[in-house]
Amino acid sequence: MTDRDGSQVPRKRISRDRTEAPPRIVSLVLVCSFQGRKESPVVATVEQLAALVSGRLVGDGNVAIRSARPVNEAGPGDITFIENERYAKLLRTSPASAAIVGPHFRMKRPPVKDDLAVIEVDDPIAAFIAVRNHLAGGTKARWTGVHPQAWVAPTAKLGRDVAVYPFAYVGDEAEVGDGTTIHPGAVIGDRAKVGRDCVIHPNVVLYPGVVLEDRVEVHSGTVLGADGFGYRQVDGRHVKVPHTGRLEVGSDVEIGANCTIDRGTFEATRIGEGTKVDNLVMIAHNNQVGRHNLLCAQVGIAGSCKTGDYVVMAGQAGIKDKTTIGDGVVVGAQAGVHRNIPSGQQVLGSPAIPVREQRRLFQMIARLPDMHNKLRELSAQIEAVSALLPMTPSHDGTVGFGDVDDAADPSGF
Repeated sequence: MTDRDGSQVPRKRISRDRTEAPPRIVSLVLVCSFQGRKESPVVATVEQLAALVSGRLVGDGNVAIRSARPVNEAGPGDITFIENERYAKLLRTSPASAAIVGPHFRMKRPPVKDDLAVIEVDDPIAAFIAVRNHLAGGTKARWTGVHPQAWVAPTAKLGRDVAVYPFAYVGDEAEVGDGTTIHPGAVIGDRAKVGRDCVIHPNVVLYPGVVLEDRVEVHSGTVLGADGFGYRQVDGRHVKVPHTGRLEVGSDVEIGANCTIDRGTFEATRIGEGTKVDNLVMIAHNNQVGRHNLLCAQVGIAGSCKTGDYVVMAGQAGIKDKTTIGDGVVVGAQAGVHRNIPSGQQVLGSPAIPVREQRRLFQMIARLPDMHNKLRELSAQIEAVSALLPMTPSHDGTVGFGDVDDAADPSGF
């Protein structure tokens, strides 16, 4: 065997000894066996967990619990939870060793396994989360600092206990509040302001001047503050309208992955505090989104709309530009909203109308095939009757069924 320069290269001896192979195979088998079921690092008794969540213990408190899992995945040594009594029947057959239940168990205890230990609490989900975190051994200590491979402009201002991970970018005159985390690849544009205890996940982009208040979480791939889709037609060409406005996001807002929220044209696009935005949502320029809204996946809101507080938009709902939606409105999945909606209404369909009306339409549409068949049958019967009763012209030129005596009894008897 020769190298490129023609010199001899010694051959590497390949061992034929098969005794080296088994350890590699065994290690692979061990990895595969633990992929399906990962045990928690902490083991606790049901009595200890009941004390942790301030719950009422019913049953054996000495049962050891190693993991917390949903009822359809729980097995021996696991604790599960039931929030609604409708699902209580699942506990009859579940192999789980314990369950966290709500107050309905105390009022009307459904039949469960005799050996199932139960912890009664007011809020089963919150208790289950606390137990799950406890069994997981707590969260990893949060790293703080600015990684050497991150770029922070000299004019940027960073608060205390911030974390700026590798390849993150913080622009000129940007401000980052205390306790905020900026993950790898995120971009905080010039003059952008990020409040306290925010989490900016990987590859999020905040355009210049975007403002996030406190405790905002933005998931990967989302772009905040890009230009809106605004053009004028001048001399047969689409000319871009410069977007010099800004984007303001209130406190306690969470924005999902791969969302886009545009800046205002001249003023601000605003997202009210406490609003939760699912993945793949588009919010156009100049929108004024109220407080505590829920916007589900693939919702699209055209420009210059206004929503009240506690509005819910289900998946793929579309809102026409310059539409006003009142407080507490619920927009159903795939609804197309083309008009203003007063507070408290629930709408569905495209065009969106009140739910009760839309359900009646859906019921009528479902009956259309039967109605069509009946119409064809009636048409055939009319043709058959017409064939038996010859049509004769009357004195006024119209066509009728034979001669009619005007003086006869109109009842036909």
